[in-house]
Amino acid sequence: MKGSAMLLLELLILGGLRAGKGSAVLGTLDLQIDEEQPAGTIIGDISAGLPPGTSAYMYFISAQEGSGVTTDLGIDENTGIIKTARVLDRETRDRYSFIAVTPEGITVEVNIQVNDINDHAPAFPRQHSTFQIPEHTPIGSRFPLDPAFDADSGLLNTQGYVIKGDNVGQAFRLETRRGPNGVLYLDLVVSNILDRENRSSYSLLLEAYDGGSPPRSTQMTLDVSIQDINDNAPSFNQSRYHTLISENLKPGSSILQVFASDADEGDNGDVIYEINRRQSDPDQYFTIDSRTGVIKLNKGLDYEVRKVHELVVQARDKAVHPEVTTAFVTIHVRDYNDNQPTMTIIFLSEDGSPQISEGAQPGQYVARISVSDPDYGEYSNVNVTLEGGDGKFALTTKDNIIYLICVDQLLDREERDSYDLRVTATDSGTPPLRAESAFVLQVMDINDNPPLFDQQEYKQSIPEVVYPGSFVLQVTARDKDQGPNGEVRYSIVHGQDVHSSWFAIDPATGIITTAAPLDYEKDPQPQLTVLATDRGTPPLSSSAVVHVALQDVNDNEPVFRSNFYNMSLKENTPVGTCFLQVTATDADSGTFGSLSYSIGSGIGSIVPTQFSIDKHTGQLCTVQPLDRDEGTSAYDFTITAVDGGGLNSMVYVKVFLEDINDNRPVFYPLEYAASISTQSMPGTAVLRVTAHDKDEGLNGRVTYRIVLGNSPPLFSLNKDTGVISLSWSLSGKANTLVQLVISAQDGGGLQAQPNARVNISIVEGTVSPPVFEQAQYFFTVPEDMLQGASVGSVRAQNPPGMGLSLSCHVDDIFYSISSGDPHGYFSIDSASGQLCTSLPLDHESQAVLILDVQARSGSPPAYSNTRVKISVSDVNDNVPVFPAPSDSILLPEATEPGTTVYTLQAEDRDSGANGQVNFELVSGGDGTFSVERLSGAVRLMGALQYEASATYRLAIVARDSGVPQLSSTFTLLVHVQAEHDNGPIFDTLTYRVEVQEGVPVSTRFLQVRALARDAESTTLTYHLRADGDAASFGIMPESGWLYVKSALDRETRDLYVLTVLASAGGSGTGGEARKTGTSTVRISITDENDNSPRLSEERYFFTIPENQAPGSSVGRVMASDRDAGQNSRLTYRFSLRSFGAELCPSFSLTGELSTKHSLDREQQSSYQLLVIVQDGGAPPRSATGTIYVTVLDENDNAPTFLHVASGQELPVQVRAAGREEGTPRRVSGWEINRHELGFLRPCYGSQPCFPSQYCVVAVVPVHAADLF
Repeated sequence: MKGSAMLLLELLILGGLRAGKGSAVLGTLDLQIDEEQPAGTIIGDISAGLPPGTSAYMYFISAQEGSGVTTDLGIDENTGIIKTARVLDRETRDRYSFIAVTPEGITVEVNIQVNDINDHAPAFPRQHSTFQIPEHTPIGSRFPLDPAFDADSGLLNTQGYVIKGDNVGQAFRLETRRGPNGVLYLDLVVSNILDRENRSSYSLLLEAYDGGSPPRSTQMTLDVSIQDINDNAPSFNQSRYHTLISENLKPGSSILQVFASDADEGDNGDVIYEINRRQSDPDQYFTIDSRTGVIKLNKGLDYEVRKVHELVVQARDKAVHPEVTTAFVTIHVRDYNDNQPTMTIIFLSEDGSPQISEGAQPGQYVARISVSDPDYGEYSNVNVTLEGGDGKFALTTKDNIIYLICVDQLLDREERDSYDLRVTATDSGTPPLRAESAFVLQVMDINDNPPLFDQQEYKQSIPEVVYPGSFVLQVTARDKDQGPNGEVRYSIVHGQDVHSSWFAIDPATGIITTAAPLDYEKDPQPQLTVLATDRGTPPLSSSAVVHVALQDVNDNEPVFRSNFYNMSLKENTPVGTCFLQVTATDADSGTFGSLSYSIGSGIGSIVPTQFSIDKHTGQLCTVQPLDRDEGTSAYDFTITAVDGGGLNSMVYVKVFLEDINDNRPVFYPLEYAASISTQSMPGTAVLRVTAHDKDEGLNGRVTYRIVLGNSPPLFSLNKDTGVISLSWSLSGKANTLVQLVISAQDGGGLQAQPNARVNISIVEGTVSPPVFEQAQYFFTVPEDMLQGASVGSVRAQNPPGMGLSLSCHVDDIFYSISSGDPHGYFSIDSASGQLCTSLPLDHESQAVLILDVQARSGSPPAYSNTRVKISVSDVNDNVPVFPAPSDSILLPEATEPGTTVYTLQAEDRDSGANGQVNFELVSGGDGTFSVERLSGAVRLMGALQYEASATYRLAIVARDSGVPQLSSTFTLLVHVQAEHDNGPIFDTLTYRVEVQEGVPVSTRFLQVRALARDAESTTLTYHLRADGDAASFGIMPESGWLYVKSALDRETRDLYVLTVLASAGGSGTGGEARKTGTSTVRISITDENDNSPRLSEERYFFTIPENQAPGSSVGRVMASDRDAGQNSRLTYRFSLRSFGAELCPSFSLTGELSTKHSLDREQQSSYQLLVIVQDGGAPPRSATGTIYVTVLDENDNAPTFLHVASGQELPVQVRAAGREEGTPRRVSGWEINRHELGFLRPCYGSQPCFPSQYCVVAVVPVHAADLF
C-alpha cells in the first residue's frame, strides 16, 4: 500500500509537469455500422484516429450522460477496439459520439453513424376506415386520407400507394405528394360519375409499399359510402282526385287518400303531404294526414253555403331544399235538412250579464229574447217556453216574436243567491227542431244585514308582564251579506277610565293584542267595547264587550350590587378561607323576594370544585388546595341568585391566583454536547441550554451562569437566553475537551438541581462529525407495543477522509437521545443506534414524539444530530361513550314523518376506523323510528297515534369500526303528546338571537312568551322539541327562559334552530287534553378568541447555501387558527431570545423567512430562532416554535499551509479548501520548482497523526489546490 501511494504521487506530479508543456492534440474518427447487427460486432479502433506515428496503451473515455455510449457500446480502454454492446436500432438512436483521451493528453473525437436497413414496413394508422362522399361529386374532387408511415429513411420509406380491389367502374384513383417532413401523403380522387341510385357503396383495398428490395407493403380497407342528394321529386299516382260527401258528415271522417312516391333515400325520399291554403280551403274545412295522405273533414259543411270544394294538395320531400309536386282534389257536397231555430237572449243588467238585484220588484224585466229559423223564415211558427226559477220569474210576449223574462215574486239573496233557467224555441217542422239556452241568473246583494258577533261578551286572562303586541284573544263577527256588504272591519270604542288604550285590534282579523305595558295594580280587569262594521252603503254595525283579567306575576329579578367581582388569592391560601361575600336584592316581597345563591361555570370553563358558597349568605370560601403551577392561573365562574318565583340573575367572578416561588428551574436536557473548530471566530454561537420554571413573572424568570470548567474563559454565556458563544481564540487548544457546568436560577433565588453539563470538543481545522444516513427518520409503533421492543435504528458514518493517514484509527460512533423525550418513553443502544420502548405508550395521550438523536465519534469527539419522528399508531382500546346512558323526549302526535327528532352523540377516544362510531337501532322502533348509521339522527318514519302507543323505548347500540369491534348501549324514551286545535300562540313565529361561544352553562339568553287562545287555559308550560339541536339547550318550563345546557363551540357549530312548544290545558294524564303551540328560535353562535394559533410543525429545519444575496428566501412558517374574523388574523415575530442577526425578522404577515445579510458559513454555520405566532384577538393568543437554519458550505476558500519553516524536517498540516465543511478535502497535488530539490512524504513514527498531515523534508516552494 506504501508503494501504491508513492506511485500515485509520482503520476500526479508527472501529469502536472506534462500538462505544463503545451496544448493537447485533437483527432477525429468517423465510423459507420448497420443497425440490427448482433452484440459484439466490431465497429472500429480508436487508434485509427490518432495522429500518424502515435499510439496509446490506454484511453480515457468521456461521453455525455444519456448519450447511450456507456450502455450501447463496448469500448476496450486498453486496445481502443469499439464493439456493439447490444443490437442497435437506428430508429431509436442514429449516432453516437464520445471523446477518447490518451495518457499523453492526445484527444480523439469519435463519431459513429448507425445506417438504416429496411426493417420496417409502411403502416397505416388504421386497418379499416370509412369515408362518405356525396353523389354527383365533381370528377377530380380529392379527399385527403391518412398516410402510411415507415420508420425507415430515404428510399426505404413509403414510396407509393395502389388500389387493389372493388374500384368498380374506376370510380376512384390515388394521387400522392411528398411532404416537407418526408411523409408520402395521398388523396382519394373521384375519377367517374357517382350515382347513389346505381351504387351506394365501395369497399376499396389500399396498399402502401416502400422502396426496399424486395419492397415491404401493408394494406388497409377503405369503405366509401355514397351520400344521397335530393335529385328526384315526389310523383302522385293521379293528377286529379274526385269524391262526393253528405253535408251532415261528421268532422273527423275520412274522405279519400292521395299517394305520391320519391326515388331518393332518407329524408330526400320521405314524402309529406299538405293542403296549399293560399290556393284552396282557406277556411280549413279539410285536413290531410302529412304521412298517409288521408284527407279528413275538419269541421261541419253547409250545403246552403257551398256545394263544391276544390283542394290543391302538395307532396314534398324532407330535404333541406325540398322538391314539390301538386295534385287537385274536387269534393262535391250533397244537401241535407239540418237547420233549427236560432235564439238570441239579451240580459238587461248594467254589464249585460245574467243578474238581478235582490231588491227588484215584481214586473221588473230580466232579459229580452228574439227567435228565427233559416230554413223557413217564418217567425210565427216558433214557440218559446221558460223552465226553472221556482215560480220567481215569468215569460211574456205581445207579438210572438219578441219575448221578455220578468220578476214574478220578491227575491232574497240570503235565502237563495242564484236560479237555473232554461229557454226553449221549437219550430213546426217534421220532425220539429228546437233550440235551447240555459243560464244561471245571479241574485245580487244589497246591504240588508248587520254583522253579528259569535258572543256578546268575551273573557280572557293574561299575565300583567307581556310584551306590547302580545296576543290576547280573537273576536269574530259574521255578516250574511256578500262582497263589501259582508266585509267586516273591527275597532275598539275607546272610553275614559277603562284603559282600552292598553289594547289594539287588527281591523281585518279581530285579533286583540297589547299596545302598551299592562299594570295589574292600576286596573286588574280592563274592559273593551269592540265594534264590527261592514262596508255597505250605508254601513251596518254591532258591538261586543271583552273582559280581560290580568294575572299578577313575579316581575322583579334579583339585582346584584356589582356586575362582576375580581379577587386575588395566593396559591397557598389555606382550605376554608372565606374571601368574598356577594349580595343581591329583590324588589318583590314574600316568597318572591327570598334569594338563594349557587356557583355555575364560567366563560369556557367548568364549575370550579375549589370553592363553595353559602346559599343563604353568599359567602364564598375555599374547599380544596389551590396550585397555580398545575396550569390554572385564574378561575372564571358565575354566581346565580334565584328568588322564590324562579327568576334569577347572574354575576361573574374571576379569582386570580398569585404565584409564590415554590418551583425550582429544571434543565432539559441535562447534558449537552457540541464540536467547534479552532478556526472559529470569537462570537460564534456554540449551543443553547434551556431550563424551565413553572412559576410566573419574576419567580419564573430564569438566568444562567457558568459555575465550573471555563478556565481560561474561552466561552461566554448569555445569562438570559442560555446561548453559549466562543469568546476567545482557540489557537493552540486543538484536540481538547472543555467540560462546563451551567447553573440556572429563578428571580426568587431558587436554583436548578442538578446543574446542566456541557461538553465542547475543540477540533483542529474543519469539524468532521459523523454523517447520518438520513436527515430525518420516521418510525411508527402501535400504542400496545411491549416495553423493550425495537422501534427502529438510526445509523451514522464517519465522513470520507477520516482514515486518510495510514496510522490513523477510525473511531467508533456512539448514539444518545439528546432531547425530545423528557418522560423517557424510549431508549437507544449507544453502539448500534437501536431505539427501543422504555415505558408504555398511549396514542390518545401523545400520538407523535419527535426526538433529537446525537452521534459522536473521535477523540476529542465530533457531534452531529438527526431528528426522529415516532408516530404512535392507534389500537382499538376505547369503547364508544354516550354523554348519558339514557334520555327522554316529548313528541307531539302531529309530528311529520321524516322529521329528525333526536341526534345521538357518542365519543370514541380512538382515532381512524377505531374511533369511527356507527349507530344501530336494535329494538323498540317497531318500524316507527329509524337511526341514521353515521350521523346518529333518529327519524320518525311513520305517523304517531297517541291512542295506539303513548311511549316508545328505543335501544340503540354505538359500535366503533375497530378490530375487534367495541360497543355501548343507549336507551331513548319517546313520549307521544296528544295534539289538539286552538293551542297557545307565541308573540312571534320566529325568534332570532346571538349567543357568544364559551358562555357558562346555565346562562339564560332569551325568554319566549305565549298566550292561551281559550280563556279557560290559564297555565302554560314550555319545553323544547327533542332533536339534535335541542341537546345543547334547555328551557325553564314555567317562565320560558332559554338557557345554555352544554358548552357551545362556534368552531364546531355556528347555528342552532330550536322548536319551542307551549302547552296549555289539562295535565295530559286523563281528562282534558293539553293544547300545544310552536315557535322557532334561530341561535347564531358568535366567535370568541378561544383557540390559539397552531404551527404546522413544532420545529422547522431549513437549509440555505452561504453567500446568497440579501433577501434570499430561507423557508416559510405555516400556522392556522380555528377562530373567525380578527381572532384568526395571524402575525409572526421572533422572540428577543432568538439569535441570528443575519436572518431578516420582517416576516410579520406571511411567515416567509429571508436573509437580512449575506451569510458566511465559516463565521456561523447554524442559527436557532424562536418564532411566535399571535392572533388578532383581545387579548391575543399565541404559539411558539423553533426554527433551525443550517448554512450550507460553498467552495469559497483556498487551501493554506498552517506553518512554514526552513532547514528542518517538520510536520505540516494542510487545510484543504480553507475552512470548507462536509466531506474532508484532499490535497490533489503539489507543484515543485524543478530548480530546487525536495519531497513530501507521509508522517510516521511517534509523531501525532491527523488527516491530511504530511512531513516536509528540505525547503521547497509548495502549492496546494483543493479538488473543486
